[in-house]
Amino acid sequence: MRNRGKLKTFFKLKNTKNKAAICRVSDLIKNKFNPDTLIDEFIRIDREVWLDITHDSSFLKTRDIVKSHFNICPQITYCAFVDGKMVATLTNMFTTNVDLKKNKTWIEKTGNGFLTTHIPNGDVGFGVDLAVTREAPKKVSDRLVLTAIFIGVLGEGLKSGHIGARIPGYHKHKHMKVEDYVFGKRSNGKPLDPELYFYMKNGFEIVEIIPNYMDDPESLNYGVLIKLDNPFYKVTRVLPFLKPIIRYVGEKLFLRVPKGA
Repeated sequence: MRNRGKLKTFFKLKNTKNKAAICRVSDLIKNKFNPDTLIDEFIRIDREVWLDITHDSSFLKTRDIVKSHFNICPQITYCAFVDGKMVATLTNMFTTNVDLKKNKTWIEKTGNGFLTTHIPNGDVGFGVDLAVTREAPKKVSDRLVLTAIFIGVLGEGLKSGHIGARIPGYHKHKHMKVEDYVFGKRSNGKPLDPELYFYMKNGFEIVEIIPNYMDDPESLNYGVLIKLDNPFYKVTRVLPFLKPIIRYVGEKLFLRVPKGA
């Protein structure tokens, strides 16, 4: 029953109406999109979103950082276009549970943002950052995250996908212990924090609360490591030929290269 609920989060994508085109960087470069222009756009969106969140420039993208992402993980780095304009980005990497536990902060987990900690044959995925502009259509965040899970976690046969989530509502409830806030529920049963609710409604579970995760005044510098288990993991371990099939289905269903971007 638990896995059945998680499967709904994947297959509901097919019926989600959205005018945004979700793309992989590897596909865009293959289709002759200018890498320098893509880098500029990733930086533009990063600054537009994260300058309102953090005061520390260490957490902002530079050209060298984005180039490193494109070189190391272009096949699991995504973006969304609307009418030829990029409106959102999502960067991912592969790692292991051991490394996730050992490297606590965002800086440690991501190699200062350069993804030098990426493990090509790692058995879990980690969402490095998600940036969605105000002009992006509704549900773009859902589609980016769940498309990445479908293709990069299910399609690669990983154990699970992990994210270091913010808790941006915590500064309004700082009188509470962080554990009480993170695990607390509203009267309707939803998590107190809106960002945690976004992920948990899509099947994610809380793994660990991390103090000093990153400079984030709204979250009082806390991060929450969350995960979504791959319900097909044991099956694809026994029948590995299913992985490229799942990946192919995901690519055909959810990815497209926009015209005129």
